[in-house]
Formats: sequence, structure tokens, C-alpha cells
Amino acid sequence: MKQVAIAGIGHTTFGRHAGRGALELEVQAARAAVHDAGFDPAAIDGLVTDPGAAQGVIHGIEPHHLRLGRALGLDPEFSGTEILGGASSAASIQRAAMAIEAGLCSVCLCVYGDTALSSAGAYAYGRGDEAAYGFFGAAGLHALAAQRHMALHGTRPDALAEVAIAAHAHAARTPHAQSRKALDLAGYFASPMVAEPLRRADCCLVSDGAAAVVVCAAERARDARHRPVRLLGMGQAHRLGTFSNPAHFDTLPAARCGPRALARAGVGAADVDVALLYDCFTIVVLMQLEAYGFCAPGEAGDFVAGGRIGPGGALAVNTSGGLLAEGYGGGMLHVIEAVRQLRGEAGERQIADAEVALVSGHGLGMNTHATLVLGR
Repeated sequence: MKQVAIAGIGHTTFGRHAGRGALELEVQAARAAVHDAGFDPAAIDGLVTDPGAAQGVIHGIEPHHLRLGRALGLDPEFSGTEILGGASSAASIQRAAMAIEAGLCSVCLCVYGDTALSSAGAYAYGRGDEAAYGFFGAAGLHALAAQRHMALHGTRPDALAEVAIAAHAHAARTPHAQSRKALDLAGYFASPMVAEPLRRADCCLVSDGAAAVVVCAAERARDARHRPVRLLGMGQAHRLGTFSNPAHFDTLPAARCGPRALARAGVGAADVDVALLYDCFTIVVLMQLEAYGFCAPGEAGDFVAGGRIGPGGALAVNTSGGLLAEGYGGGMLHVIEAVRQLRGEAGERQIADAEVALVSGHGLGMNTHATLVLGR
């Protein structure tokens, strides 16, 4: 995996962009990433996209990479769209890396974009008759996972609160974060219940915005404007049975692909300086801490206690605020924060001497997971 690197990053602001379409935002982010890399736009010969939830619903079956490719004026040698929910951004970089290693392209643009906040009904879907009891959308699904974790391991709501509080504390140090408002324990428990035990503070933001990354062959990255970040290892795992599998809510597919990706990179969990863990809901962060080996199964509640994953804590998790507070960037903002940390460009939130970053993507009905291990 050392033959592939990330050479450029770019993103729009995240929040509400009334009157601006997703393609317009994606073009802005894509151009920013290419400029950050210092490459001539004509060098882009690959395009992989993550269209987000709203675009997939509203724009029908036309592949997203066709629309965005036209808007960017690209005729690439390699192209495609990832539809793996929250794992799509990480998976798009994996697809780009495989294409580069196979010689199908040399400089691939990976782009996420959506206008879910301005698109009515983007996440408004029930899950059968059970929606009347709170089983509504992704919140209801992950509420079951939280209930299961509590039943199996005695996890307390305070552990969920620790994740949310840490995310907002990190976002307070992130100038572009959508939500920089501080959150304390009282504020967490004052947050209204969405689907027990998940409160509003346990749920990620909904955002309009776009983010992009330039992936290229390592030798090509030597010409980049900034120090490139190497892709050291990667992995995917999927569990497709969902409710037909009685153990579906016990663990994540991350427990399979996470250790493999770390091993491919030649590192372990103890070597990770910054963990950018997909945080659509606080419970997913707890489950990933266990799945990746930062702590044993059932110990995540104790692991995060006392601000351990917040600023100045023992493990730097989601240092930009993540989906819970930075903005919903489909997982691509996690990649960008990892790159900034490894470049040493994270400003006030910079982790000293960061050399290894772990990035995860978690998607669909807790069915799919993608892992990236990046190195300085």
C-alpha cells in the first residue's frame, strides 16, 4: 500500500447552503483539492464519488459520477460511484488506490457532496410498523445497538455522553465546524430523547456541503504542493444479514477489517496517534473502540470516562469534532482531518508528532465498514 498517497484536500463550509445545489458544492471542493495538491486539472484521470443520502434519493438512478464528471469537465480513464452509506468516502479512496495500483489511472479525485439539510425528507424514512415505537431511520436502528451494548456490558448513558462532549470540545477548536457550542453533562441529559437511549446529542449533524481528496501514485505525489500522506493499509468487511442474524447488534464488521488493515500497515492500535472514527451516533464510537482493539469488548464505557478521548486525553478521537459537531461530510471530512494532522496543519487541535492516523467508515444498516490507515 505504500505506493499510493493523498496529495490534496479541499472542502466547502458545512451547514445550510440554501439555493446551492450539491453539484455546485462538489465542484468547489474538488477544485480546492486539486489546487491544494498543486496539480494541473488536466492531470486528473480518475474520479470516484460518494453522493450522500439526499442525492441518491432525489436524483434517481443516473450514476453520480456521470453528473459530477460533466460538471467538472472530466473524461477520466477510470470512474465510479460508491454506495455504501457512511462507508462510501473511505471506500472511494480504497477504490482509487486499487485503480492506481492496477495502472488504471494515476491521479484520482474522490468527492463527497450532498445537500441533506436543504433537501426535505433526505433521512425521513421509517422501518416498518415498528416506526410507531421509535424504530425510525438510522436513529432507531442504532438505538437497538445501544440497548444491546447496555444489556450485554452494563454500559451507562454517561459513556454516550462522554463521546458527545468530547466531540463538541474538539469542534470548539475547529474554525470551520458547524457546531462549536460547548456541551457538558447537564446539557447532554437536557437534550431531548430521539429513540431510547439515544438523545439528540447522540446523533450526528445534518449538513449541506462537499469534500474532496486527491489520491495518486506515490511517485506522482513528490510533485505535490504539500507533504503527501501515505496510504499504509486498508480493509473492508460486511455483514449483510441484519435482522436475520441474531448477533447483528453485538459487534461491527470493523472487528474483522480493522485488525487486518492495521496488520497490513504494520502497526497496532497502540501505534495510532489520531483515530478518526465514523460517528453517526455515539454508540458507534464506543463499539469501534472495542472493535479496533483500543480496549476489550465491553470496556469502552470505562475507556472514554474522564474525557479520555477529548482534547488533551490519552487517545485523540475525532479531533475536528466529527459528524457529531464538525459537520456531516459523509466520512470524507474524517479523511481530511487525518491528512491535516499528519501534515502538521491542524492548528490549535494539532496532535504533537502525529505519524499514524486511523480512519473508519460505517454504513447502511450497520452492515458495512471500511478502514484506512494513513501515515506521515
